Amino acid sequence: MDYEDAAKKLIMYSRGIAKGSISTAYGMSMGEDPVLEYLSRQDEGMNPSDLAKTLGYTRPRMTRILDSLEEKGFVAREPDPSDRRRVLASCTDKGRSYAHDHSSNGVSNLAESLSKLGDHDVGELLSALELAYSITYNRDITIDDSKEKKRGRR
Repeated sequence: MDYEDAAKKLIMYSRGIAKGSISTAYGMSMGEDPVLEYLSRQDEGMNPSDLAKTLGYTRPRMTRILDSLEEKGFVAREPDPSDRRRVLASCTDKGRSYAHDHSSNGVSNLAESLSKLGDHDVGELLSALELAYSITYNRDITIDDSKEKKRGRR
């Protein structure tokens, strides 16, 4: 296998899928939707550096994403009450509402696209992506219990 060619195709296809199915479903630019979705599920604000590390973004990229989300009124940044030198980013009510309303549409649209692949191919795709994610970020697979599902356990 030509792994250089495979890597180029993976980058091209994943960007195309993200831009076509995911980002347009949320009406957001690339990278904003995962940040908003993640923040909308947090009870408290989060330090942008920690948020970047958690989601696999660089700190400068996270700053640009938060700037854009703040401009849209979806995120607020405020000084950390326990350390005024630090900033916490949190989802506004408008951001939570937007994330809730648009995530179901985005998931539905992507689910419709995935259904065209069929059960077996979707399972294989998710397994490969989960493994690639764990290797790329040197993390255990935590997205779901796909290994257990493959073994027939739930």
